[in-house]
Amino acid sequence: MEAISSMTTINEPRKRQTRPAKYHFTPFMDEMIRKTYREKYNPRQGKIRELANRINMPRWVVTVRAREIGALEPRIKEPPWSERELHILEKNALFTPATIQRRLRMSGFKRTITAVTLKRKRLHLLRQQTKCTARAVAECFGVNESTVADSWIRKGLLKAQRRGTARTEKQGGDEYFIREKDIRKFIIENIGIIDIRKVDKFWFVDILAGSNHIADCTGD
Repeated sequence: MEAISSMTTINEPRKRQTRPAKYHFTPFMDEMIRKTYREKYNPRQGKIRELANRINMPRWVVTVRAREIGALEPRIKEPPWSERELHILEKNALFTPATIQRRLRMSGFKRTITAVTLKRKRLHLLRQQTKCTARAVAECFGVNESTVADSWIRKGLLKAQRRGTARTEKQGGDEYFIREKDIRKFIIENIGIIDIRKVDKFWFVDILAGSNHIADCTGD
């Protein structure tokens, strides 16, 4: 199975006097789950269990992951989304579904993670965001991600926000996302440390001109 550095972790419910096992999912494994759930299948035929055995995961873990990535449709039809809920969803679209769910709950709304994931996907909200991940910014500047995270963000040169993911320290910690206006401000104030020869020149000009083409550099 192909090796992919970006992985997602699911923690098994804690058992008494035992340490929870961790299950890691790569984008390739996620796609296998989506493909399986897209098929018209009878659960008794064991398609999900067959997939679980193939990727060496418990069946319940695969089901949890399917729900998180929006592959598992809810059995009960949820009520229509209100304008207020949609506003909260759009405002927080780049955060994880769990974070969005929590912010909806803080405003008095109850939505499942599956419902949040599916609604965000159907509205194509991630494609509309004028924000980048640190990895994407690094690619556009032609530098390593560590340069963006350690030398620019953590030193206060480039303003960024945490995305609210569950990535561990070994996986690089929680992801950053950066707003277009903050990238522009960073360029103007720190042009001396930017190697113009390495940057994506078309993206660079769009950022400075405020053309809202940062969606081409999402890193997703």
